[in-house]
Amino acid sequence: MKMNRIVSSVALLAIASNVLMAGGDIETVEPVVVQELVSDEWKFQFSPMFLWGVHINGGSTIGPTTAPLELDFSDIVDNLGAVFTFHFEAAKGDWTYFSELQYVKLTPTMDITPIASMDIDFKDYMFELGAGYTFSQSERSKWEGLLGLRYTQQKISTTLQPVNVGLLDVSNNWTDIFVGLRNTYTISDEWTLLSRADIGAGGSDFVWNAVVMADYRFNDWGSVFFGFKALDYDYDNDKHGLDHYAYDATQYGPLLGLNIHW
Repeated sequence: MKMNRIVSSVALLAIASNVLMAGGDIETVEPVVVQELVSDEWKFQFSPMFLWGVHINGGSTIGPTTAPLELDFSDIVDNLGAVFTFHFEAAKGDWTYFSELQYVKLTPTMDITPIASMDIDFKDYMFELGAGYTFSQSERSKWEGLLGLRYTQQKISTTLQPVNVGLLDVSNNWTDIFVGLRNTYTISDEWTLLSRADIGAGGSDFVWNAVVMADYRFNDWGSVFFGFKALDYDYDNDKHGLDHYAYDATQYGPLLGLNIHW
């Protein structure tokens, strides 16, 4: 997540001793003046399958029933059915374009009676697309303003076992617009600190997101990062009866992943 303006210099073409003998006079050719050219080049980075050790703290409402959500990372790992994540950035000049996808499927089972249980299928899908513009920059620090869209989809279905009868099937999706700031601070050639905060609304009544992480560049093509991320939703579909769905919870936990640069 580095700035991508590369300054290149034209090589000096000096003709220091090209002497022309004509009529006893010596003519010396002046050296060519060096000019500095600034060029913008595209730079890309991709983080495949990064780990977000999510904890969930809040509540969820389905129909007339509200239930607390208190899930530790260990609970999520124990009930994990599938996961897929990536983060991608493309930068040129003062502009950066980014996208991120997170998909988690949880498949817990809850015992109801000694002979009956309920299988739960919970799918949480988030995709964001945005752009950042560098409005302030020094030798070590860069500030960007952020603007983007975040799409969220959550699906919950339950099945009564051993009779395999479906009890509940709820699906909700919404889109929020967000604005924010991002700072990149260069400590050394290898170490960089990145912090980001944004707020938004739209489908949600309110949503906020915050990230702090360190990035270690181990060679030209790769770096590893670690830090902490929190994402908080206050969502209500404003429907009535069994169609009512609300999600008011904070998802938070440590980040760890690999960045590929080219």
